[in-house]
Amino acid sequence: MDIEKIKDDTVKTVQGVVKTVQGVATATQELVESLYSQEPKRKQIQGESSNNRPSLPPSPKKSSVSVALCLVVPASAVGNIRKNHTINVSDIETLIENASYFLCASPEDANTIQQRLKLTEEDITDVSEQREFYVRIDIADGPEMIGKKVQYILKRNLPPNGQGTVKELACLEYLSVSGLENFNRV
Repeated sequence: MDIEKIKDDTVKTVQGVVKTVQGVATATQELVESLYSQEPKRKQIQGESSNNRPSLPPSPKKSSVSVALCLVVPASAVGNIRKNHTINVSDIETLIENASYFLCASPEDANTIQQRLKLTEEDITDVSEQREFYVRIDIADGPEMIGKKVQYILKRNLPPNGQGTVKELACLEYLSVSGLENFNRV
């Protein structure tokens, strides 16, 4: 047997295990965070209060916070999505499921990150299905999505009846990973 091939296969296997462990750790951390954020709500509902004061009325709804969902998806997943058009939650979920890289940030941070990407001016209708697209979707009222590192958590925190606007849809330069350092890799 070729020792170099065995060595390469072992390295790839170890890298795969490390990614899996990192994903499980991240999911566990987010689960713990969500449980801690729900604990005060349960105490208020059950009437438990550390100082026995009456509960305060709920605060007025906060103003809508826009977020930018940035995805790298295969051309085959883009379908009929077009730049500057509205996209519904189920189509956003499909894109998240098909993403090889993803990131959710403030629109300002997304602008900075987008400038580092190597995008092409190709006509999106004429590219091979194996090519990858950068898709940026601006979503109103999605602050719970910012910084999430697990696709499931990102989908779960989408505004339930919301929509987004496709702000950018472009081909990535072939085999380019330049600029994707800030993204979460699936």
